[in-house]
Amino acid sequence: MTQTRNQITIQALAFASQLLPAIIGVGSFMLLVRATTPVVLGEYIVYLTAVVLFEMVKSGGLQSALVMRVSTDNKEHQLRIIGSAYWLGGLFAIAVSLILITLFFTGVFAKQPGIQVFCGWYAVLGLVTLPLHIAEAEGVAKQDLVFLLLLRVSQSANALIIAIYSYFRGGDLKDFATVHLLFTLCLMLIILVLRKTNPLSVRYKTIEEIKALFKLIKYTLATLATTNILKSADTFLISSFMGPAAVAKYAIPLKLTEFFEIPLRSLSTTAFPQLAAKNNEGDLLGFKNTFVQYISWAYMLYIPGLILTLFVAPYLVLIIGGKQYADTTPIFMVFILYGLLLPSDRMTGISLDALQKPALNFRKVFIMAIVNILADLAAIYFTHRLEWVAFASVLNVLTGAILGFTMLERTNCLPRFSVWKEVSEYSFSFARKVIAQKNK
Repeated sequence: MTQTRNQITIQALAFASQLLPAIIGVGSFMLLVRATTPVVLGEYIVYLTAVVLFEMVKSGGLQSALVMRVSTDNKEHQLRIIGSAYWLGGLFAIAVSLILITLFFTGVFAKQPGIQVFCGWYAVLGLVTLPLHIAEAEGVAKQDLVFLLLLRVSQSANALIIAIYSYFRGGDLKDFATVHLLFTLCLMLIILVLRKTNPLSVRYKTIEEIKALFKLIKYTLATLATTNILKSADTFLISSFMGPAAVAKYAIPLKLTEFFEIPLRSLSTTAFPQLAAKNNEGDLLGFKNTFVQYISWAYMLYIPGLILTLFVAPYLVLIIGGKQYADTTPIFMVFILYGLLLPSDRMTGISLDALQKPALNFRKVFIMAIVNILADLAAIYFTHRLEWVAFASVLNVLTGAILGFTMLERTNCLPRFSVWKEVSEYSFSFARKVIAQKNK
């Protein structure tokens, strides 16, 4: 029972590190919606979508590979891995910055304000965020959940400051991007002063570790790039064919779906290093049991939560967007179905990465991207309705869940059909333990 209590405590911290930033983010978004016009809001959402896409391409693959490699007790080995990660990440960030600054000054995207401002500001922002991402990866590998909680809450404060600035001063996209950059710079300096990471570790890089990281990154990077194209495709396509005001309208229910991802992000924070460790030890039974445990926890949270959300959906949309966006409730109802399929897609994805099978995960995500983009284009062209654009996300995540379980079955780590029997048995057993503990 002590082990169960410890697991609950760990998950509570991980959950808080996702929930608190999301609450701050949604609160900030509510204020921003009421302080800006739909056009400015749409442009800012396009800018942020591009930032998130490039951040994940730049550092997401590096973070995953870093966690997989640094899950060891050998301190000297950890130092070599972190130094090599800084070298690879820095090289990529500098290359991207040079390309973007060229695009900015040549005015290639002058007619698309969100992308034009992104090219100029992210050329600097991409360099500033690298230590933050590596510090976060070190925190995940060491399971320093208190630090992760504080870091993520601090990062979410960025959106709050922009919303407050907009409420009192107004402003346009360039103003918001400047505030975003300056706040991130201050946060990076604080992380360095607290010695949560050290860019000077780059001097410990080794050719062997650089090659090992690159071997993992080349597939993981492609996977994350494709994954984030999945997330951003809706925004970019709606912006291109329907305009920034439609982007703002779609963003209201989309913002609410962030709450769907909170349990998965917190579970992934603890599940991924544990799954990677089981794989490194060659413990296939332990790997399967860990997968069953975490996907069971996910559905024990999701099923009752989504049923409740179904009844309160109109009120949630009204709270987030106000009366101006009350007609977006049907879009959110479609996203509830998306939320039901999400745990199966995400848990199989991180399991493939933990097995160091990034090529399989890339194949899975690439097929999902094709399904999503084609479905988006069909929805926009034939219906011009945002509800059908949202349904494209449902088809996307359904594809991911089916492919994920199929691929795990082929690795002989996870029988696709019998796993659901084990999930139900574990869920009932866990619930009985928790109830018994409360009755003591």
